[in-house]
Amino acid sequence: MRISTKCSIALHCLILISEYENKVKVTSELLAKSTGCNSAAVRSILNALQKAELISVVRGIGGAHLSKNPESITIWEVYHALEPDGLEHFIGFHPNPSAQCPVGRRIGSVLKKPYTQIGDAVRESMQEITLQQLLDDYRCMDEM
Repeated sequence: MRISTKCSIALHCLILISEYENKVKVTSELLAKSTGCNSAAVRSILNALQKAELISVVRGIGGAHLSKNPESITIWEVYHALEPDGLEHFIGFHPNPSAQCPVGRRIGSVLKKPYTQIGDAVRESMQEITLQQLLDDYRCMDEM
C-alpha cells in the first residue's frame, strides 16, 4: 500500500535536470550518482518520462532536458508516466478471502467504493502539485 519509489526517483531526476540542464550534460550516469540508483533503472525512468513527453533525451552529446515548463508538470503526470494503472492498486485487496465466509464473500464489494474515493483524492492532490513548487522548495533549502 504505497506509491512506488520510481516516482520519487523521477522527481529527483526532474529537479536535477531543471536545475542543471543548461550547466552540464545531464546523463543517466550523473542522475544515477545523484539518486543512488543504478543507471539502467534511471534510463528506464527517463524512457517513461520521455514517452510521456515530459523530457527529451538527446543520445550522445545532448543529455536530458525538460520538454515542458516546470509549472505545467504535475506529480500526477510523473506518477502516471511511470505507473499508468498504479492507483488502481494503490491500496491492495488481500488476494484470497474465503468464499465460504460471509465477510470474505463481500469484502471486495464493501471496500471498492472507499478505496476508489481514496485513490481519487490522491490523484487530485497529485494534480495540484507542480514540479515548479518542488523546485521552489528545493531552492529555499539554499537560503537556510
